[in-house]
Amino acid sequence: MPEFELPELPEESRTLLESVVPPPNRPPLLYLAMAANPAVLRGYVEGPILGLRGLLHTGQLSNADRELCILRVTGQQRAEHEWGVHVAYFGKTSGLTSSQVRATVTDETPEPVWSPRQRAIIAVADAISGLRPFTNDERALVEQELTAAERTEFVAVSALYLGIAAQCRTLEIPPEPAAPTLPEAPSRPD
Repeated sequence: MPEFELPELPEESRTLLESVVPPPNRPPLLYLAMAANPAVLRGYVEGPILGLRGLLHTGQLSNADRELCILRVTGQQRAEHEWGVHVAYFGKTSGLTSSQVRATVTDETPEPVWSPRQRAIIAVADAISGLRPFTNDERALVEQELTAAERTEFVAVSALYLGIAAQCRTLEIPPEPAAPTLPEAPSRPD
């Protein structure tokens, strides 16, 4: 992996970053990478995730459910930066055990095992992450465990974080200092 270099930050980007992550805290490296273009950063900060009407502020999902969805998508995409940020900063409010957090990447059976609702959330995240429709079993589980409104929000959150995972991977954003790194995932057949 090449050495990660931060871009020069235009003043507009600095102001936007301070609105999301007030000093003395440092914004995550992904935000700093996006800050090279204030219009892109503004779209992210004011957009469908972080904006005042974004899913992290106005969504109807519990922290636990939303974080499971985000960890699953970013873990399956091997987006180490974003997965680690969510484990380190939002994981404390998710209620997920260390074993469950690890299983978002490894597919191990966690302790405690996934509830039917959690399995349905994982099914949504896996379908979006794999860019595929639900299997018949997944569709039945999702329809049984999640309301139509919840399904819609989980699909939206999964799709947004698939894009974030792509940015992290493409730009080779390194893990945040002090954030956990991805556990080894079992090799998958091609």
